[in-house]
Amino acid sequence: MRYKILLSIIIVLLVIIGVDFIRISQYETYPVEPKQTIKTNESEIYWDLVNGDTNVDWERLNGTLEYIESEYDCADFRLVNLIRIIYEFENKIPPAYKKKTEDILFNFRYWLDEPGENSMCYWSENHQILFASAEYLIGKKYANTIFPNSGLTGREHKEKAKVRILDWLMMRWNYGFTEFYSEVYYKEDIAALINLIDFAEDKEITEKSKMILDLLFYDVATQSYKNMFVSVSGRAYEGNRKGPRSLRGLTEYYWGNGKEIGAGMMYGLMLTDKYELPPVIKEIALDSSNVVIKQSNGLDISELQVEGYYEKDTRSLMMQWGMEAFVNPSVVRNSLSHIRSNRMFSNDFLSEFKVLDFSILRFLHLEPFVVKLINPQYNGTAIQKGNTYTYKTKDYSLYTVQNYQVGDYADQHHISGMNIGNHFAIYHCHPAVEKDVKIHSPNYWVGYGHLPHSVQEKNVNLSIYNIPSKKGMMEKELLNYTHAYFPEEKFDTILLAGNYVFGKKGEAYCALIGTNGFKYREGTKDDIIQKGRITFWITEAGSKTQDGSFEDFVNRIRNNKIQFEENNLELYYYSNGNKYELKYNSNFNVNGKNINTNYHHFDSPYVKSERKAETLKINMNGKSLFLDFENLVREY
Repeated sequence: MRYKILLSIIIVLLVIIGVDFIRISQYETYPVEPKQTIKTNESEIYWDLVNGDTNVDWERLNGTLEYIESEYDCADFRLVNLIRIIYEFENKIPPAYKKKTEDILFNFRYWLDEPGENSMCYWSENHQILFASAEYLIGKKYANTIFPNSGLTGREHKEKAKVRILDWLMMRWNYGFTEFYSEVYYKEDIAALINLIDFAEDKEITEKSKMILDLLFYDVATQSYKNMFVSVSGRAYEGNRKGPRSLRGLTEYYWGNGKEIGAGMMYGLMLTDKYELPPVIKEIALDSSNVVIKQSNGLDISELQVEGYYEKDTRSLMMQWGMEAFVNPSVVRNSLSHIRSNRMFSNDFLSEFKVLDFSILRFLHLEPFVVKLINPQYNGTAIQKGNTYTYKTKDYSLYTVQNYQVGDYADQHHISGMNIGNHFAIYHCHPAVEKDVKIHSPNYWVGYGHLPHSVQEKNVNLSIYNIPSKKGMMEKELLNYTHAYFPEEKFDTILLAGNYVFGKKGEAYCALIGTNGFKYREGTKDDIIQKGRITFWITEAGSKTQDGSFEDFVNRIRNNKIQFEENNLELYYYSNGNKYELKYNSNFNVNGKNINTNYHHFDSPYVKSERKAETLKINMNGKSLFLDFENLVREY
């Protein structure tokens, strides 16, 4: 009898699993992008209108409208200047294009809880504010219109989006940017915020948006060397790690040559009369003194519960998914709940969650156990709290995310590097895949297969890599070497000898030291390889002012004592009378003193503050900025 019951249970379970398997195998996904490139010209059209073109070719808008109507990923980017056209040049839009535009906007899926399916990314930090900004402003513009897709009026869309906007702004005030110092994605934040400042006509939204924009530009100013904004980052790509790209025009405009930027997402900044960059930000950007800037950005997954972002509500979703924390054991059930309730197994970014969509796992709450068992690399996509340390002089800046997620996989993170004057940057990493493997991220130059334990004190960074001996269950490749971007042709002088490489550009000097010998990858002069599974990299920055001649710098570094205990993963480095000690996944000591690398929200000569401060005051050279977030006070 007992065996019959057991057999019956097994048969039932197999039937349930079989039915689930058939159901799951039938899931389809929507395309992330069009098969053939669609040229979108809304930014160029807006620029033409602003600059008085009386013969605008409106057919150029067709690509933008097709892209938005198809709800391809980053359609929200295309909404930025389309909204500005509607608000500022509505009377110049031909009737046929006006109707076509409105029909598409009324049927657009502005948030993941609305009817429809697509593969747009709604959830990363920049997308959250872009979608909310667009929904608010389009809802405001067409307040009395019923939007057929959602069944809501424009006014209801506006109020719905307002909640998300204010939650997003509060998160940035309390914890900073999750996508900290992202030269890629700060651009999108700027575009969304300036539209709200210009058109929202809601004092709470506009004043808080100005304050968060101030803090964003504070980040840019502190992490720039003159007009080159390159630093550690929650999200960075190859070009953004090696040198300036997206924000170079803005840094030039605000504290460089003063030249206006051209057509693009941020062009509204050139036109607004409602936002002015506080002068103290420019003073900070131009500060050429030796300065240490410490900052805490974002939250750790372990902090979500105590900070009130642990549930399944929209506010918690914005924090959890804004961190890219999808599959981590403590949040995976929340993620699956959102995916199921919002029909998002068809979203290509989330489609792999279908392997967890079995009824038995759901009924028995086994998803966290399965994730722990598999331990997929995707756990490392989560952008957790970055305690960032930046040392700037008049010749260079060196920067590190201290003690960050040691040994983990990292999708688009940038953990340490050095700006060589105002010219380019250098950095090292463990590649996730080989150079010829085509994958968005992580890849050869983006992210990390496994993060080092990386720490910094002033002009010295120590990093230890401990690459596992066996590949993880879902790991694409496991490469037994690390490498550094060190472009010979961009330096005035380099010296490569054994496990040392030195570079000079202008009056800035740098040295990289490794465990094993360095050599340029065959066929390259910018890619230095260090073989070995357990290795260290030491970066020391210097300059003519600090070290005298380049020859003196090289000789001093080569005479520095180094001790690396591979078995215990302990690194000792002696330089300029200082003793640096790093124990892997443990303490960092300088001259016998343990260095605290868990920082306040702001800790610099310009501003000091805990997280969730009521007010902030930023000072430099007699100029100041006072911000009171809840009372909407902004004075400079």
